[in-house]
Amino acid sequence: MEDKRSYPFEAVRKRLNQIGDVILVGSGKGGVGKSMIACAVAISLSIQGWKTGLFDVDLHGASIPNYLSLRPPLRSGGKGLEPKKLGRLKAMSIAFFAGDNPVPIRGLEKEDLIAHLMALTNWGELDHLVVDLPPGTGDEVLSAFSLFSGKCRLLLVTTPSKYAFKVVSLMCKLAEREKVPLAGVVLNMSYMLSGGRRMYPLGRADLKRLKNVIGARIIAEVPLEPMMNEEPFQVVLKKNNQLTKALGDLTRKLSEA
Repeated sequence: MEDKRSYPFEAVRKRLNQIGDVILVGSGKGGVGKSMIACAVAISLSIQGWKTGLFDVDLHGASIPNYLSLRPPLRSGGKGLEPKKLGRLKAMSIAFFAGDNPVPIRGLEKEDLIAHLMALTNWGELDHLVVDLPPGTGDEVLSAFSLFSGKCRLLLVTTPSKYAFKVVSLMCKLAEREKVPLAGVVLNMSYMLSGGRRMYPLGRADLKRLKNVIGARIIAEVPLEPMMNEEPFQVVLKKNNQLTKALGDLTRKLSEA
């Protein structure tokens, strides 16, 4: 008798055959702007000409549709669910189904839901799939590590806070245990510009301490940009600002690695 749970995982493998690279974006804790960075990285990659997907697996706090102003319903075709499109960017999230309702699931149900959603989505050929993980080191994170094993790498997001450093280090240890390679660390909300001068509202990061605690290279220091909370897509589209430059450098490093 066929194992019903085997279906989505076999289908996921077929989808992954058409995807060049999976970038998991995680943090270990909330409040560091992880989803915003996942969004901005995906947008920036697509603007640079890469075929890019953005997969929101934060089942209990999905925010990608709100950041990108994407709304249901989804269309279904012969090859599966059609992800929402924004230029070259394709996006999928549980929020397209749940709307403003909670998603009260746990344990294996989470793994099955993530696998089914990945399997049913018609991603087509992608150069990069950016996956927005939930905070922490729980079920969804472990499911993503397993589901994308052998194809993924982890991009960690933290802020200049020494307390955030300590928590994100737990994510590093988990990734090492699960044999998920680290793409690097993004220091988010690192500074903001005022009158052409840098200000450090969250304090100046001790980069040496960060490297010692996390043990991974810092590949981007991203400035605080309040408008990213309102119109991330439009902000990233703008040229000649510190945020766009930082994101451009970050995505070039990711695409060249």
